[in-house]
Amino acid sequence: MDHYCEAVNRSSNDTTGMPPGARMTGQVLLRSITVVMALCGLVGNGAVIWLIRASVRKNPFSVYNLSLAAADLMHLCLQIVFCARQILKPFLHRCFHLPGILMVLRFSSYFTGLGVMTAISLQRCLSVLFPIWYRCHCPRHLSAGVSALLWLLTFLMNILRGHACGQLSSPNTRFCPALVAITDAWVVVLFVTMGTSSLLLLRQVRDSARLHLPRRLYLVVLLTALVFFLCGVPLSVIRFLIWKVESQALNDVSILLSCVNSTANPAVYFFIGGLRGRPPKAPLAGVSGGPQGKRQSPGEAPAPPNGEGGP
Repeated sequence: MDHYCEAVNRSSNDTTGMPPGARMTGQVLLRSITVVMALCGLVGNGAVIWLIRASVRKNPFSVYNLSLAAADLMHLCLQIVFCARQILKPFLHRCFHLPGILMVLRFSSYFTGLGVMTAISLQRCLSVLFPIWYRCHCPRHLSAGVSALLWLLTFLMNILRGHACGQLSSPNTRFCPALVAITDAWVVVLFVTMGTSSLLLLRQVRDSARLHLPRRLYLVVLLTALVFFLCGVPLSVIRFLIWKVESQALNDVSILLSCVNSTANPAVYFFIGGLRGRPPKAPLAGVSGGPQGKRQSPGEAPAPPNGEGGP
């Protein structure tokens, strides 16, 4: 069920002290900025998908990047639809009902993006901390399997929560609190895993004097972690608390931050992640996440420390 049109007076509960006209103007402006940001993200993620599909040299991180770009693309498209409805409602004096499945897909793509970002960070960490095991024993199709599993789990989690919490059916059932708790636990797991793997990777890059491109890798890890924590996580935190604080402004800000997160991912991929310049040599080949990175096969001789004699 589309409860947004039923709760049209929720925004009137905001205790901002602003007159209704000024508050409505601020909401329209914020949602318009969100739409512009989402449109920029559509272009960036579309370019990432096209370049990865056209690239000849692919590595396991290319699958992650392709999955992340697809999730971000879906999330941005759905955010544009919901924001456009909120922008038009005050001017047309009516609310357009949207199928509840769109809300489920919006949060499913959002959680899939967070999960893929966490998987990228964790696999990068493994490739740096255990380079020999990673080259010789890491499953060949691990990235494809993890990506498919994340898509499936997040969709099932959100479809069940949609049925239990009234987004797809009405009224709420007694299973809604349990499913919301599971969603919160999933966010905590992603938060802890992303933070731990990023800290370990940053420490390893800082302490490894034999790496030739620590600055670029350091920036990749640092920016990815900052975007994840500052822009990706707030939507899940505020969204599940919004029914308590009843602040439409916080909800709009969290949606804007989620669009910034989905737009920033291809920016990191393009300008820092390895699309430009030569890929790093072993043992961090493929860690930058760009399509030029090449994972070394078990029988391939490692590159010399000075970078000479490489392909």
